[in-house]
Amino acid sequence: MSMWEIEALIEDAVQLISTSEKKPIHKRSIIWNLYEIQGQFDCSFTNFRVMKLLLKTGYTKTMPIEEHPDFSKSTIYFEALKTKDFEFINTKPAEKWSADNPVAAYWDKKTHFIYYDLGTPLWELLEAETPQEFDLYDLGFEIIKEAHEQNHKKGVYNWTAFLINYGLNYFEQTESLAVLKERYFKTIKRIFKTYDFSDYTVLHRSLEVMKAAEDWMGEEERKFVVWFNS
Repeated sequence: MSMWEIEALIEDAVQLISTSEKKPIHKRSIIWNLYEIQGQFDCSFTNFRVMKLLLKTGYTKTMPIEEHPDFSKSTIYFEALKTKDFEFINTKPAEKWSADNPVAAYWDKKTHFIYYDLGTPLWELLEAETPQEFDLYDLGFEIIKEAHEQNHKKGVYNWTAFLINYGLNYFEQTESLAVLKERYFKTIKRIFKTYDFSDYTVLHRSLEVMKAAEDWMGEEERKFVVWFNS
């Protein structure tokens, strides 16, 4: 079973960023980073849940099947593709997926279009724009600030929980907790404290902001949790 809570976290963030006042090129990079995070977990392919937004922001583009650069070289493959409801298209379409032949696009029979996303091999072939990679905390910090600006209580809570619960325990740390606290969490705490979460229903137990330190935590993490709740 896929991690639906991560899928929901990313989906909500895509919606939040898509409706923001940020520049389109910056929106696209944020969305690219969001899906990079989702790709690190056991998640399903969820792009079509927010496809209208992905197309509107320009993160995803479409083309008729006949306009694919390899259509003339792989006509048999593409003609067969037309009969399938949905299919991922590899960089070399007629060959099996491998590390050297990754997914480059995808086909949807309902719309009769090929879709390709920012940063994929097909995008790199056809478009000049490249995504900007963000540090996890820079990304989460920006989403929390944007959620606060839009008075999006759920976004503030879920991304605060994600940075604490997953950021500090799942992802590799490149900065000390003291640096993270000074650079990000002091502001995050201030934003978090402006909301009343007493009646808030958490998305998933893994995305619940801890109210007290746990026995399994190290001393530094225990102090951090106590500080954040003070």
